[in-house]
Amino acid sequence: MPDYSVEGIARSYIEAVGSHDLDAVENLLAEDLAATFAGASLDMAGWTAALNRLLPVLVRNEIREIFTVQDRACVVYDFVTDTPAGSVRCIELLSISSGKIREIELVLDRVAFAPVNAALNSMRP
Repeated sequence: MPDYSVEGIARSYIEAVGSHDLDAVENLLAEDLAATFAGASLDMAGWTAALNRLLPVLVRNEIREIFTVQDRACVVYDFVTDTPAGSVRCIELLSISSGKIREIELVLDRVAFAPVNAALNSMRP
């Protein structure tokens, strides 16, 4: 039985990204999603496109902690790659209502993540 709690939705989202299941990810996101990362704001289409760009190097996500308060979740996880970066610790702050993720803020060490971007850029034709 699916877990529709704030923690359950947050866990399902991070696990779906880690298993490359973008259909499941899209089912968890609200149509009016507002996502932010490094000062950029993305809508649902932009966010899923960004996730899709990362999939070639993502091995899995390893959840370390999930904290919740009311409709908010903070997920601390390792973004495990097959790049020289290895795994990069990430934090996603999620706002959830009516069973959908409405807001996402991704926080990570951009220096630690740089080898991931370099690997992705080398894959481009």
